[in-house]
Amino acid sequence: MRTKLVCVAAVLAFASAALWADVATPRPQWTTVRMASEEVVISLSEQKVQVDATFQMHNTGKASTVAMGYPLGAFEAALNDFAVSVNGAPLGAVRTQAGGAPAGGPSRGGFGGAGGGTATANEPYRFDGPYKEWKVFDVPFAADEKKAVRVTYWVVPAQVKDAQAGPLLAYSYTMKTGATWKGKIDEAKLTVKLSGIAPDRLVRVLPNGCQKTNGGAVLTWVLKDFKPADNIELTFRPGAVAASAR
Repeated sequence: MRTKLVCVAAVLAFASAALWADVATPRPQWTTVRMASEEVVISLSEQKVQVDATFQMHNTGKASTVAMGYPLGAFEAALNDFAVSVNGAPLGAVRTQAGGAPAGGPSRGGFGGAGGGTATANEPYRFDGPYKEWKVFDVPFAADEKKAVRVTYWVVPAQVKDAQAGPLLAYSYTMKTGATWKGKIDEAKLTVKLSGIAPDRLVRVLPNGCQKTNGGAVLTWVLKDFKPADNIELTFRPGAVAASAR
């Protein structure tokens, strides 16, 4: 009989802290740029998680250069092979910026639009919030211009332990930073493809309501006209313990 996952501290801590996220803006209260739509494809295996995310961005205001950031999750050492392209052209000027505690205020808003505080003329906007590091890049927009921003990278699943289920591997993709852009997202499609992981090894899949195809090896969420509030969370048994946990 398969052991069911109980909501223990280790798993809850992972769900709240291990975050790989949608592209974000450091000034959510003022931005004129919308994330019109996004498509994220995640290949999940025991050794690595490959992420390929494309964001359709629309500048609804005047011409400007927009800083975009991607955070490093709490349990990861690096966003490996991180690459960005804009309208199909590689963007080489990606810099690494140390994160910091939320400063507060509209001029220094960070994760989820939280913030307060005041920036000076000599103090550039920065990405704050609960992340130790950001990959930051600048995207120029003309007035009323639309651009496709694609981000690719890979990370290693986090190791967690459940009192009843034993050692587990876990991965979380949060869309909450996508809420920092202007307005709602028209549509988001997120697909998780299991690679070398049998569907019955999945212990926790959130949020509910995903479509399962290919015998449960492909999980798809389609969300429309929304502000991101939920994370994609997956917890699964490593292959070495999968049989004994049944």
